[in-house]
Amino acid sequence: MNDDQLDNIPARILAAADRLHGRPYKAAELADACSLLRDMLEAAATHGVTLADFDNVVDLPQAAVMTIRHRIQDGHE
Repeated sequence: MNDDQLDNIPARILAAADRLHGRPYKAAELADACSLLRDMLEAAATHGVTLADFDNVVDLPQAAVMTIRHRIQDGHE
């Protein structure tokens, strides 16, 4: 994964959180979503897949934000 992708993760997570309506996100939730997205992209990179590839089929940053929110709402925090 290149540095541009890594540097872009916080901005992509914030934009995804802005698209989702509901209660405001805590800084810890956004940090966890950034970590989750970074880890998913690092795993995908071993297959030659980038965030741009995901952008063609799924909003991966939004999925990371929603996954963290769901985990917290279900009491898995």
